[in-house]
Amino acid sequence: MKRLALIALLATLTFSVSAQTLNVQSAIQDLKKNYLNKAKAEIDLACEHENTKEDAKTWCYKGLIYTRIGAEASNPKSKFKNLAPDWAEQAYNAAIECKRLDTKNEYAKENNEVFSYVGNEFYNKSIGAYNNGNYAEAIQFAEKALTMFNNSGRREFANEALYIAGISAKASNDEETMKNYYNQLIRRKTDKQTVYRAMFDLYKKEGNKADAMKVATNYSKNCPNDYNSKLLMAEGYLLNENIEKGKEMLNGALEMTRENPEIYSQILVQVGSILEVTGDFDGAMERYTESLNQNSNQFAANFSVGKMNFNRGVDKLEATKQVPLDDETGLYDKLIEESNRLFSQSINYFKAAIAYIDNLPAEKQAAQRSNLFNCLSALETVYARLEMYDDLKPVKARIEEIKNQQ
Repeated sequence: MKRLALIALLATLTFSVSAQTLNVQSAIQDLKKNYLNKAKAEIDLACEHENTKEDAKTWCYKGLIYTRIGAEASNPKSKFKNLAPDWAEQAYNAAIECKRLDTKNEYAKENNEVFSYVGNEFYNKSIGAYNNGNYAEAIQFAEKALTMFNNSGRREFANEALYIAGISAKASNDEETMKNYYNQLIRRKTDKQTVYRAMFDLYKKEGNKADAMKVATNYSKNCPNDYNSKLLMAEGYLLNENIEKGKEMLNGALEMTRENPEIYSQILVQVGSILEVTGDFDGAMERYTESLNQNSNQFAANFSVGKMNFNRGVDKLEATKQVPLDDETGLYDKLIEESNRLFSQSINYFKAAIAYIDNLPAEKQAAQRSNLFNCLSALETVYARLEMYDDLKPVKARIEEIKNQQ
């Protein structure tokens, strides 16, 4: 996640001070002179005084003063850096109070700057909490940022606050809270593919085909030029057993990317994976092969073909358990033969996937360790099953090497 850049606070203060008590007048003048310690003490008194505590202007200046203190807090050389460690909370409460009292919107422009500035602070705190794995805290900060941005009218930043809250809920496996934030983002027509993906997968896991399809449909409407929306629509149709419409969407995604060979090659793999899940192994193989014809030196398509054949081989083995002991049709032997054939067909694809990883720069290989381990583990099973013991030895050695590195 990227931090939002801080928004510059208005430098000019244009309010009339003639009707204010001494504390408010002094606070305004000291703010202009950057005497922040004096301005803070004066505005704090004004916020408690009977004559000024119900005046929107008082709270607007408290927000401005504490926001200026916040700007100083990030400067290690500033003499005001420790003046108010809770400046963000103080400015937050001041801005809320100003808005409550400002029935004529006299101070809306300046108060919105406070909202925006403090919203950025809470948003950045939410990012820090998320990166440190403190997901509940990240949500709390994101909620405050959301309040600030909504009040300031900065819708695009409010969406970012909703997103950090949503991914924090997802990371903590709080699915209901994730739904709340992600559904708000979908209603706001977000373009974040991860939001639609997460919601679709959640509804699919729950067996809620109707809502999964609604998510895909909203994605397609909100982001009609995003090929990923076509892919999700395809999954939605296939989930609801509308095979023809599903394949139509898959072809639509391919058409949208055909002029970009690199992306097109990747989409072919994704389309193949979707077809594989539906049991259309021939269609999946056709897409995987087309991707490999465009670029044979890749991990995704090679691994996908190897994995598909491996899983089909496992399925054939599982099917042998259902063959009656007195069966005389030869079904058991046929299933074993088909299983071994599929296992054998997976070998070269797994080896190609491993070779791709091995040829990556050293700094990139670490990120592929789990993929490498999966390929080697599959080959270990295949070689053992096919009694290819000479090939099995170096594979087992590499697996042990990876385990020792963990």
